[in-house]
Amino acid sequence: MKKEKLIRFNQQNILDAAQKLFVQKGVRQTTMDDIAKAADYSKSTIYVYFKSKEEIYHYIIYEHMCRLKDMTLECVEKNGTFEDCYYEICSGLVNYYEQYPLYFFSIMGNISVDEQDLQESEILRQIYNVGEKINDIMAGLFEKGMKENYLRKGVDILPAVFTLWASLGSLITMAYEKEAYILKRMHMDRTAFLRYGFQLLLDSVKNRER
Repeated sequence: MKKEKLIRFNQQNILDAAQKLFVQKGVRQTTMDDIAKAADYSKSTIYVYFKSKEEIYHYIIYEHMCRLKDMTLECVEKNGTFEDCYYEICSGLVNYYEQYPLYFFSIMGNISVDEQDLQESEILRQIYNVGEKINDIMAGLFEKGMKENYLRKGVDILPAVFTLWASLGSLITMAYEKEAYILKRMHMDRTAFLRYGFQLLLDSVKNRER
């Protein structure tokens, strides 16, 4: 028991140090030597707990995926209407981006789902599984929307969930990265642009007969 606690303690120290470095220097620019120095361990000790910098990065991505899953579940469990839950999730994603922009990009980016990679890497399996839980939460929300007759008929739930998730991620990123252009060209601040975009995406699946 004490040994397990020590392992978790050392792993978390390494992850915390790596996470700060990834934000400061970028993932590519950060080396295992940097991580060892920041965590105050020898490089050989780092390799006792993690096979590579990539594995460290994947463990951090997993932590952030779990945060995202908890946020999504909390929004859905408030038991509001589909629309209420949708806007809660939109707001949650904006807050998440503001706190963790680097990992927001990473979660929305490419993470291997190759069967061999999943078999060989426990952390990739964990990332995959929590991602599936997020998709299931969102699928449940869409089913709720259909029961409420809020969503239009014929929506294929899983592709719709994935499309909506991708669209929200891109919209939020664009709102922050192109904020000056949006204000200059469209005379909209970031909040107004996001509000418009969220409504536009919602309208794409909304039942127009309501």
